[in-house]
Amino acid sequence: MTATFLGDTVVIERAEERITIPLRVIRAIRAAEGRSRTVEITLADAVVHTIAANNPTAAATFVAAVAAVLPTPPDERGSALVRTEARPASSPLFSSRRTRFLFVVTVVTYVAYAGYLTVVHGPSTLFGAVFGLFPLSLGVVGAIQTARHLYDKAVLRRRGVIVQARTTGGFGKRSVYAFKDADGTSRKYRSRMNADVIEVAYDPVNPKRMASVTPLLLEIPRMILMTLFTALFVAVGVGAVFGPVLP
Repeated sequence: MTATFLGDTVVIERAEERITIPLRVIRAIRAAEGRSRTVEITLADAVVHTIAANNPTAAATFVAAVAAVLPTPPDERGSALVRTEARPASSPLFSSRRTRFLFVVTVVTYVAYAGYLTVVHGPSTLFGAVFGLFPLSLGVVGAIQTARHLYDKAVLRRRGVIVQARTTGGFGKRSVYAFKDADGTSRKYRSRMNADVIEVAYDPVNPKRMASVTPLLLEIPRMILMTLFTALFVAVGVGAVFGPVLP
C-alpha cells in the first residue's frame, strides 16, 4: 500500500483499489495511538482511513504535510466525495499455464538431448546425463533462492511496509513471529533470530513476500556459504550432464 499527497487530494493505493480523498473533506490526520507507523485520516463524517508508512519518520512527515493545509471547517459531505476505483489484479510472474508449458518444453528438450548423447556418444553417457541432474538442480535452486533472498532483503527494506512482529513460539530451529498487515490480515514470519520483537518488511502488493529488517552485512557469511554450495553443485552437474559435448 502507498499513499501520496498531491496538494488538494490524498491518494491511497492498495493492491486491489485506489482511493482518492479530497483534502477539503478531511477533519483530522494523525499517527495512530501506540502505532507510530500507522496514519489515521478522519473524514468530516467520522469515517477513518488508515495508511501504513514505512517508518515513524515517514508517517510523521506525511501527517505534518497534510495537517498544515487542512481546511477549516471541512466539507461535511465527507465520504460522499471520496472516489474508490478498483485496480486490476497484477498477474503473477508465471501463470500456471505458462509454468506447465515451460515444464513440458524443458522435459522434451532434455529427453531429446539425452537421446542425442546415447546415439552420438554411446549409451554410457546417459548415466551421467540422468544422475547429473540431481546436483545441477540443487545448484540452480540454491542460486535462485540466494538471489531471491538478497532481493527481498535489499528491496523490501527500502520499498516494503515495515512492521514489528512478536514471537509466538518455535518451529524447528526457527522462531515464529506474528504481525498484521495494513489490511488487518494476520501474517507469520519464520526466522533464525532469537528475539521477542523483530522488524519485518513485506511487499504491500504480495504480503506473502517478506524479509527481516537486519543489516545486509550480517548476510555476508550466509551468502559465502550459499555461493560455494551452488558453485560446487552446478560444476558437478554441468560436468556430468554436459561433459560429453563440452570442448
